[in-house]
Amino acid sequence: MNLESAPIKQELEIVSIGESKLMEDALRFGIEAGACVRIVNKLPGGPIVIQKNQQQIAIGRELARAIQVRLILGNNNS
Repeated sequence: MNLESAPIKQELEIVSIGESKLMEDALRFGIEAGACVRIVNKLPGGPIVIQKNQQQIAIGRELARAIQVRLILGNNNS
């Protein structure tokens, strides 16, 4: 699944990031394959707010669609 369609407040592992331009954008935020993140909020028609470690980052929907994630089972922080 991609980050845009992933559930809120669940621990996620980034599996891959799409095209190279979007990968560069993600790397600027410190987002890379293998990183663990959690969606804090999805603003209607706007960015998706994720948390990585203690930092919250708002990313655009285009980038969120390019980031493939998997749910980390057994970790529910709701």
